[in-house]
Amino acid sequence: MQEGFKKSDIEILVSTMNRSSLDFLIPMFSNHFSGYSILVINQTTSDAIAESNYPNVRVINSFETGLSKSRNLALSKATGKICIITDDDVVFKPQFEEKVLQAFNAVENAALIAFRTEKPDGSLFKKYPSKRITALTDFNMLSIMSVEMVINKAVLKDDVKFDERFGLGAKFTMGEEAIFAHTLKDKGYTIAMEPEVMVQHPELHSGLVQTTTEKYYIQGAFLSRVFKNGYLKWLFLKVFFDLKQGKLKFGEIYTALKAASKGRKDLIETK
Repeated sequence: MQEGFKKSDIEILVSTMNRSSLDFLIPMFSNHFSGYSILVINQTTSDAIAESNYPNVRVINSFETGLSKSRNLALSKATGKICIITDDDVVFKPQFEEKVLQAFNAVENAALIAFRTEKPDGSLFKKYPSKRITALTDFNMLSIMSVEMVINKAVLKDDVKFDERFGLGAKFTMGEEAIFAHTLKDKGYTIAMEPEVMVQHPELHSGLVQTTTEKYYIQGAFLSRVFKNGYLKWLFLKVFFDLKQGKLKFGEIYTALKAASKGRKDLIETK
């Protein structure tokens, strides 16, 4: 059995953009942020540079763009064993550190544990498993959001990174979380989902795509990246569920399939 993790092992990796101060950290915590070990990746320009006067907060000002690039930079520079992946628009729930430690001390050698997220009204962000699970299905992994992810760097090797072709600011603006989770599973790492709320997150996200063409262009690339030879099966499952839920009309099927094919082609051509 591994030695139990403690609070000093936790580091919070915050991705943000165009910050010139750390004031945005204040509303993220019920207590002042000076009580937590934090690494801020500030993707910015020379006109907006953030600096830290707090010994517990490190800031890296990066002149690259792309959320997955931010995550990878954070993981490469993290010093904590347990790394909480997060954004600048979440609010951490009280005692979140205790919940994280309890989970990682219970699931031996877990590389990734996904927690629950609340909406601002206190309701759950989506449907979650009712208890802790360590045998995740494809559907489980497809539902994981990056702000729910806590990574154990003590067991994770450097060969697992976020695919920088996916995520906000990249060519394909969604799906980086599920790709990361599937990569871990394919490499034999232990992944768990924990029935504890870690953060509150706004219900709407400015990065969501709206049109059928945009959505299925990304889906074509994403499904090709994750499922490879099972691409067509998952694409038709996606079409079926979108039709059933009223997110896609019968007259849009051809448009959706054409956009997905283009996304798949462009991914193959993107090294």
